Amino acid sequence: MFAKRITGVVLLLATWSAFGLWQYQRFRYERTLIEESTRQSADSVMTALLGGIRSHRRLGRFFEQQLEGMLEELTLSQNVRVVAVFSDDGKRFLQAGEIELLESGMSGFASEQWDETGFRVMASFEIESTAEGPGMGPGAGSGAGPGAGTGMGAGSGTGMGMGMGDGAGAGRGMGYGTGRGLGWRQDAPPEEVRTFATGGRFHAALVLDRARHDQLVRRAAWTSFSVVLAGGLVLISITAAWRASVRLVTARGRARVLEVETQHWRDLSQAAAGLAHETRNPLGLIRGWTQRLACRQTETAEQERYVQAVIEECDRVTARINQFLAFARPCDPHCTDVDLAELVGELQAILQPDLEAKRLQCQFEQQVPPGKRLRADRELLRQVLFNLVQNAIEFAPEGDAVTIRLAQGCGNRLRIEVMDRGPGVEPSAQASLFVPYFTTRSEGTGLGLAIVRRIASAHGWTTGYAPRTSGGAVFWLDEIHGS
Repeated sequence: MFAKRITGVVLLLATWSAFGLWQYQRFRYERTLIEESTRQSADSVMTALLGGIRSHRRLGRFFEQQLEGMLEELTLSQNVRVVAVFSDDGKRFLQAGEIELLESGMSGFASEQWDETGFRVMASFEIESTAEGPGMGPGAGSGAGPGAGTGMGAGSGTGMGMGMGDGAGAGRGMGYGTGRGLGWRQDAPPEEVRTFATGGRFHAALVLDRARHDQLVRRAAWTSFSVVLAGGLVLISITAAWRASVRLVTARGRARVLEVETQHWRDLSQAAAGLAHETRNPLGLIRGWTQRLACRQTETAEQERYVQAVIEECDRVTARINQFLAFARPCDPHCTDVDLAELVGELQAILQPDLEAKRLQCQFEQQVPPGKRLRADRELLRQVLFNLVQNAIEFAPEGDAVTIRLAQGCGNRLRIEVMDRGPGVEPSAQASLFVPYFTTRSEGTGLGLAIVRRIASAHGWTTGYAPRTSGGAVFWLDEIHGS
């Protein structure tokens, strides 16, 4: 029974562990999806940023001011904490958001990184130079009189250029030059020549807030944990329901068996009572007339011996009938709390002559927790112990002891043991010990142990025999259900 319980517990734990492992794998998969979603969000923001830089870099000298405004707009998003653009030498010249987050942790330009501040992304890009020099062209002027004039000329490139021309009079004129491309003026102040105009390699840094990511991961973890816990409760409930169903079916089956058995014993008891009534009367009559004959003085010694033998046989048959009636009588126990030590004391007083005849001691041992009570029908339990102790006295060696022990059995059950150090029972005879009319004693009736089993079954107990470890016999009674 204990091994079955251990096996059931191990199987239950193994099933729950497998279910928990499955949920853990699901949690890891969901966490990967959440991280991938955050990564895709970062890629989308970075793609938009780089696309804006590449597509708008030819809008003119105010492009970088426009880019700074775009970065500010990005940081107004719920997830973007900081965004910045670095030159290839690591100097940050465009930035927006929580700048302190970039003071450390961006060295080496790692492509992706998770830390306590959020999800960091770094991307590199290149821009070609758009400032290759101003346009120069001769101008033609018109005016009256000699003098020098200035004129504007348009180059053939895609940008605007400034030209210088000579006029033939005092006045202003327009001229056309051959400048290359439309770029910043050659004589523009240094602060107006922006970084992107020189071209080269640049780096964009982005830090996304991980609060939403962490919230989703915690929610997924809590969901998986709740599912595992609920699964464990369901498994425990199913196991408890299954055990309760098995116990209910077993109890119902046992109740039906007991009901049939009880009816059988009632019928047997009625038949035995009728047979005993019909047998006792003739035996009483025979014994009475035999005693009258014994009182006469005319019998010889041989006749007196015959008369005494008839009386003894009548008494022996009457004792057998009484034992048979005790065996066949239905048991209807009325259980109360029993003080086993007090009951053993009464048995010692009753069996004292038999104990003294073999110089035996009757010992009582109690090995149960405080407050644990034995519930039984006191008179029926007394009859059970009387039969078991009487058998122990019969087989115990002279000068030894018979021990009665109340101990804790399996679970919360109680066990009563009656032990002696006699020869024990042969293995071939152990299976028949509690069978009616089976006995190993020359003068036994074979009903003593059968009566013990009947009374034990009526109490809902089991009884059996086991060899004693140090030699001898142990007869025990176990509660089926702990009280």
